[in-house]
Amino acid sequence: MESSETLHIAEAGRRIKRYRTSHSFTQQQLADSIGTSRGYLAEIERGVKEPSFNFLRKLLETTGLSSEWVLRGEGAMFRETGEKDAAKGAERRDIEALFDAGLKKLDCGLYALGDKVYVPLSSVTACCGTGFEIYEDYNIGEAIAVSLKEAGTLRPGALPYAVRTEGRSMEGYGIKEGSTVIVNPAEDVYSGCVALVIYGDRASVKKVYDTPDGKDLLASNGQKLHVTYGDLSEDWGPRICGRVMVVIAPPDDGI
Repeated sequence: MESSETLHIAEAGRRIKRYRTSHSFTQQQLADSIGTSRGYLAEIERGVKEPSFNFLRKLLETTGLSSEWVLRGEGAMFRETGEKDAAKGAERRDIEALFDAGLKKLDCGLYALGDKVYVPLSSVTACCGTGFEIYEDYNIGEAIAVSLKEAGTLRPGALPYAVRTEGRSMEGYGIKEGSTVIVNPAEDVYSGCVALVIYGDRASVKKVYDTPDGKDLLASNGQKLHVTYGDLSEDWGPRICGRVMVVIAPPDDGI
C-alpha cells in the first residue's frame, strides 16, 4: 500500500490542473510563469510524474497557492494576501516535511519515496558514462521520479540517470522529440534494446542489434551505423553507455 505522503504528492497534479483551468491559464503560460517546461507540467497534471521539491517551491512562491491545499487538499486554495511574505518559510518547511516523512536513502545512494526512486537528471541533452556519483548533498529536487521496478538494477558506480533528448529520428520507436529517457549502465544491452551510445563527439539514442562482427546502431528513420567489436574495444571508439529503461514522452497537446 502506498504511504499517505506518496498519495498526497501524486494528487497534487490534479489540484494544480484545477487551479490552472479555473483561471484560464494554458499549460505554457503557467509553465513560463514558474520557469519550467510545458511538457514537465503536463506530466505532473496527468499523474505521469511526481512534482519535485523545486517545482512545488516555485509554484507556491509564484502563484500564492496554499501548500495545505496543493499537497493535502485542505483549506483555501490561496494564502491570505497579507500573510504571503511571512508564510514563505513555513511553506518551504511544509514541502520538506512531506518529502522527508517517507523519504529514505537506499544503500546505492539514491533516494526513494514509496515505490519510486529519484534518478539524477543530466545537465546536458545527451551524456554517456557509468552513471552519476552520489554525494551527501544529492538533491531530489533535481531528479526524476520513476518506479523502482522500471529503473532496473541499482549498482553503485553504475547508477541510472535521466537524459533529455532532441530530434525525431527515433519517433518510430516511441521516443518523441523532447522525451526524457532513463538510462541504466548496470543493465545488459542485448540485441533489440534501445541504448544511449556515443560515437565521436555525438551522443544519441539508438536501437542496437548484434551482428557477427559487431553491432548495428539503428534509428527508426532508417539511418544505420555499423561498428565492429574492434571499434568498441578502442578507447577512442564508439561506446554503448547503457540501456534505456523508461521513455517519458511529452504530451501531444498543451490542453
